[in-house]
Amino acid sequence: MRKKTIVTLAVVLALVFSFVYITASGISQLYNETILFLFLDETRGEPGTVEVASLALFEDAHLSGDLIAFNPLHSTPDLKKEGISLSDCLIKSKKISDGIFMARTIVESETGIHIDRVALIDSASLRIIIEAVHPIPVDKTFQVTTLDKTFTLQSRTTVSGSDAEQCIRGISYPGIHNDELVKIPEDYLWEVKSTIINAAVTTLLQVSEHTSDERGRFAAAIVEEYKENDIRVYDRNVVLTLVYYLPESVSKQIVSFAVRRIS
Repeated sequence: MRKKTIVTLAVVLALVFSFVYITASGISQLYNETILFLFLDETRGEPGTVEVASLALFEDAHLSGDLIAFNPLHSTPDLKKEGISLSDCLIKSKKISDGIFMARTIVESETGIHIDRVALIDSASLRIIIEAVHPIPVDKTFQVTTLDKTFTLQSRTTVSGSDAEQCIRGISYPGIHNDELVKIPEDYLWEVKSTIINAAVTTLLQVSEHTSDERGRFAAAIVEEYKENDIRVYDRNVVLTLVYYLPESVSKQIVSFAVRRIS
């Protein structure tokens, strides 16, 4: 009887050790990746259209710089023949996985940077995550250059979750006055949208700057949205698969652990 108990205990400890090792290894992998974030207006088709495309480069669990914005109207020569741009590649594809492949192809072709993972994020999910943490201050001066004119704009404001959602959907642009926007051709408004969203998300992802309570709410919101498929990650590694399928309480512990390690 004692021998069986020892064997059972050994098996349990081995399983626990394996789970911890796999989880830690998977988290470490994510700390040094290039991730393409596609922020969707999910109200336009299924799964929605890409309104903001941003490339994030992580080194040792921290962003190596601000998110890099991409024109959602860009394409590659081959995809242009099919009439496909970044903004509509998802809804024009028979399967989301095909749209993801095309989105990745377009951005990799434009940058020459290998993308490890793609994450689709609904505008409502970004609202929920920001609301879970706090409104984000943005102070950004930038230029939008059209064919014949350059506009200098400044967004000095605090972006709430609702502000971010409406910005992705093109309803309003936080900190930018309407009299400035009407002067800019519609095809160039993506730069305004991307600049504001990227500034907000860059700050949002600097979790070491959040309080302990904010980090906990941040992790919980991500898990909930991920499990609801309002955040969809493609080419999942083992730990991302575990977070998706394990009970929510366990998944939150894993993500909270990952967030604490960053801070």
